[in-house]
Amino acid sequence: MTLYLKRIEQFIQCLVRSIFKHNIGALAAVIAFFGLSAMIPLALLLIYGASIFIPINSVQSVLSDIMQSYIPTLPNTQSFVNNVSRLVTLGSKRVGIVGVIGLLWTTESGFVFFQQILDMIWETSHRRSYIKQYLVGFGMLGILLFLTIMTSLATTVSLALVQRIFTDGNLTFWLAIFRDISGLSFPLLLLLTCYFCYRFLPSSHKVRHVYLLIGALVSTLGIYISREVFVWYSLHLGQYEMIYGSLTFIMLFTFWIYIVCVIVLFGAEVAVALSKVREKNAK
Repeated sequence: MTLYLKRIEQFIQCLVRSIFKHNIGALAAVIAFFGLSAMIPLALLLIYGASIFIPINSVQSVLSDIMQSYIPTLPNTQSFVNNVSRLVTLGSKRVGIVGVIGLLWTTESGFVFFQQILDMIWETSHRRSYIKQYLVGFGMLGILLFLTIMTSLATTVSLALVQRIFTDGNLTFWLAIFRDISGLSFPLLLLLTCYFCYRFLPSSHKVRHVYLLIGALVSTLGIYISREVFVWYSLHLGQYEMIYGSLTFIMLFTFWIYIVCVIVLFGAEVAVALSKVREKNAK
């Protein structure tokens, strides 16, 4: 028991030192900037790529559900999500070769910078070359595209099966159950995305898979818990809309993206701290 408590103490001390050493608050602000600038291009690329394999309406529906699942219920959230989903879908239909190249460049720049920040947290001495960083970014984009396609297919096929198998009398009941179950796919999608980011983006792969999964789980739980806390926070800000007017949602949404980036980096720090404690006790 004493040994167990000692390792917990070592983990907490290592985690706190690493957080202050790497200053994840400042790093998260940089990621949030690149994340906001790459968000729409990434969504366009995912819809453009996924629509090659499945109907674009299904992809749009999944994109809208994902955004509603992750974005807190803020003023004008529903209107924002619907407009962005509609405009992104319309834009994806008009993307040409030159447009795809531009979108890839913007998205890849975000992935490359994220790699560099994770290398700082991993304390990697030998980083990938410039070309390899972009190749890894392309690979990560492919993984996100694959997850989007699988989520869209699972949602579309499952809904069609529910409507086909059950009679009209039971259809409403089973559709309600299906919606509740399909809602679990979005936390799973977020968990897998965090895990793949921790697994493939850093130049070093010295952290064990189980620790990466724990870090991804911490990030996923943290994002969903903070989402509810952020809603409570936004409701107790007073006359926030009087200060920012029509920009209220943009200001709150930007702050929310920053919080998400802090949580994602915190999950990475948890994975690395667990690995360091294990190495220290193994000696």
